[in-house]
Amino acid sequence: MGVAGCSGGSSDTKGTAADAGSPQDKVKIAFVSGPLNDPFFPPLYQGTQDAAAQLPIELNYIPIDEADIQASSSKTMEAAIASKPDVIVVGDFITNVVDPLIQKAVSQGIPVFVNQSGQDSWEKVGAQGFIGQFGPDVGNEAAKRYAAAGKRDVLCVINVAGNPYLDAICKGLADGLGAQGATSSTFTLPSGDGTDQSKSARDISGYLATHKSVDAVMTLNNLTGYAAVQAMKQAGRPAGGVASLGVGKQAIAAVRSGDMLFLVNEQPYLDGYLGTVFAYTYAKYGLAPVGVVKTGPQIVDKTNVDKISAVFDKYPNVIGPK
Repeated sequence: MGVAGCSGGSSDTKGTAADAGSPQDKVKIAFVSGPLNDPFFPPLYQGTQDAAAQLPIELNYIPIDEADIQASSSKTMEAAIASKPDVIVVGDFITNVVDPLIQKAVSQGIPVFVNQSGQDSWEKVGAQGFIGQFGPDVGNEAAKRYAAAGKRDVLCVINVAGNPYLDAICKGLADGLGAQGATSSTFTLPSGDGTDQSKSARDISGYLATHKSVDAVMTLNNLTGYAAVQAMKQAGRPAGGVASLGVGKQAIAAVRSGDMLFLVNEQPYLDGYLGTVFAYTYAKYGLAPVGVVKTGPQIVDKTNVDKISAVFDKYPNVIGPK
């Protein structure tokens, strides 16, 4: 998908970043990230589109296939390199696959920014910077919220197997709960089930049937979160024990109703917007923030859900998918 940038209109902005100039002046950015059928990614995609509309950028957003994430991570990154962009921004979801390809891009003179996942290896493989949040931070913050709510046995559900970022969230949750005298276990959904609510509900129900002490569930995308609410109700477990990564209309309603305890907002719009802007300024001027730029975790609960909802309604796809 290519998106044309906007042109500057007045003479006093000529030659600046606000002036799109001729097509050959545009910075060519390949942005490899998640599919839009996963509700986490529409805000990230919207951020890339808004940045590309505001700056002289030729943007190619290349989505991976989560149902075949190992092979797809390789194919999409190879496609990005083959397109010979000025910069690549990549979600480093499967580090053992993507890291060597980041090194390949860098060796060919293509700067790379790592986005959303890959926070432990971006610097080692020669990337320019990282935009996103750290998995352990998410897990530890979630653990505090569960402990304050009196939850003692939390299930952490991984929706994409082999993603070290998701593994790190669950580990951070387990470590944080352990420090509070509570426990956590991890369950990985079968491949492809993480974007199918009915299959996820069936999978989580099966786990709950053999683990009677679970009184809360942490999920790492909204569809799995809705499935967990359904599974917990069917199992007769306490209401309000489910939390999720990501913000969506149904998730906001679930927080209001008490079906969900809280949401963790990485603010993926910023992942997409800042990733695109940093790639542009680096290609154009050699300028970018140094190191890590954290976009989360922001917690959405009953104390601030109305404010988040108002922004969601006014600016579709910025907070979460329509």
